[in-house]
Amino acid sequence: MFEVTYDKHFVYPYNGDIHDFVNALRYNQKPVVDPINVYNYSFVYNNEEKCVETEHSKFRVVYIIKSAVENFDRRIAIRNSWGFEKRFFDVPSRTVFLLGIHQDNEELQAKIKLEAMKYKDIVQANFIDTYYNNTIKTMMGFKWAVKYCSNSKFYMFVDDDMYVSVKNVLRFIRNPTNYPDYLKEPKKISQKREIRYPYVSKINFSHISNLLNEENEVNYLNTEYISDTNTYIKEELSSNAELIQLSEVSSSIQENINNQSYSIENQVTTILNNSKDAQDVLTKVNNNVKEKRIFENISSLYIYDEIESPIRKKRQVFDFELPEDVRLFAGFVFVSSPHRHKSSKWYVSLEEYPYHLWPPYVTAGAYIISREALLDMYYTSFYTKHFKFDDIFLGLVAKKADIEPFHCEEFHFYKKDYTKFNYKYVITSHGYGDPNELLQIWNEQKALGNA
Repeated sequence: MFEVTYDKHFVYPYNGDIHDFVNALRYNQKPVVDPINVYNYSFVYNNEEKCVETEHSKFRVVYIIKSAVENFDRRIAIRNSWGFEKRFFDVPSRTVFLLGIHQDNEELQAKIKLEAMKYKDIVQANFIDTYYNNTIKTMMGFKWAVKYCSNSKFYMFVDDDMYVSVKNVLRFIRNPTNYPDYLKEPKKISQKREIRYPYVSKINFSHISNLLNEENEVNYLNTEYISDTNTYIKEELSSNAELIQLSEVSSSIQENINNQSYSIENQVTTILNNSKDAQDVLTKVNNNVKEKRIFENISSLYIYDEIESPIRKKRQVFDFELPEDVRLFAGFVFVSSPHRHKSSKWYVSLEEYPYHLWPPYVTAGAYIISREALLDMYYTSFYTKHFKFDDIFLGLVAKKADIEPFHCEEFHFYKKDYTKFNYKYVITSHGYGDPNELLQIWNEQKALGNA
């Protein structure tokens, strides 16, 4: 028996188009073909109230930490460092630890019970917690997120021996494509989107006052583009448009720039709260309000590229917001071949997997997945034959779900050599199984503003 060429011959059970089946499951309908792979394990502790939140209806990130049952010290260190839920008070997040069980060890399970009661962050399922059951552990994490914590935009799955910079996680999910370059070279990035003074034709000047200061520049709004109440024009927005918030400005600020000469060859689109608000804005524009330009009913503004007008030479860091339906599955991506040596920990027989390459996969130590990708991959897993290695399994699932894993070098699957100044943009680094070392490094990076 010989290996089969991946590029030409790849199929993996379930063989055939599964998209209709996946959609049926997502929307609580019965699929034409029953699932071939369901992880029917029960939760010992499901922490079903963890994501029930009165203050926030939605979380930014939920951290799901895959932890071995006996690793109490690692969990304490994570709670006291990057796993602290109020690390950034204005970024709602949740942290849970995902565990299996140790068979016939009542003393250990009694300790887990006390830990679960004390910290209220344990999610435990009744599978045997071993290395070759990591796929089960991962998919029980997916199951928990879908069933009990589906109100987050992003999820991060992490092993309990990882250093994580929450600050860099948040920077990454704002702008994955340009991370970390948009932080290193803001001038280079800003060449594509130069921010200018605001301009409103027909009624002199309006302004985005909270952005006009020593550190930021703002673009101008052309009211010719506020033409009707049908302004939810998502498909007409370019992929590189930037979203910024509008607010009022006094006439005194307008007078300071009133004598400047500006081009009005701009392309902007406003997004209005609803049709009544749109009409309110039009009324204010047409009435030519002179003393204050208050566009309080405009919720946001998309600004496009290549606008000609005077440029203020100030530093501008661009901030983006990925759309709700983005399918992001990101980490350190590998394209590699199966191990065929029987002595290898990662040995895979030709019967298990006959192809000469794996599909692209994200290393399992740390990865970020958006809500939409998580839902699609969870239900796609029902039609993906079980595989013992969790990172390979998710690669197979992503392939079948038509999700391309996104690579970022700052997810270090090895232990990155540490100096005080070379972890500035590190998102994760493997090799921090020593709780004291994790706390030392994390606290030092936090003091430097990097964690």
